[in-house]
Amino acid sequence: MTTASIDIVILGRPYKIACPVGQETALQRAADTLNERIRNFKQSGKSGSNEQIAIMLALNACHDLELEKDKNHQYAEAMDTRIKLLQETIEDALATKLGDEQNSDN
Repeated sequence: MTTASIDIVILGRPYKIACPVGQETALQRAADTLNERIRNFKQSGKSGSNEQIAIMLALNACHDLELEKDKNHQYAEAMDTRIKLLQETIEDALATKLGDEQNSDN
């Protein structure tokens, strides 16, 4: 996989980051989101070192990710249930149709 290099700024410090080609825009959006969260965190009156801020924001991001994973898992389970119900409905309809055809042949 080929990689590209982009320049981003986080907490006022420039970083050169490697990422897969084609994902540069997504990585820049992630950096922009992080900077926005840092700004909001600082404006909320919470103070701390850059390390403390980074840890809190990383923890928040991981928590958000876990919530999304839970939602995706619940959605997948709901879809599995619906698919099984549809399969049963189709099988019942086919069995009824087949039974009706066999009875009409007699």
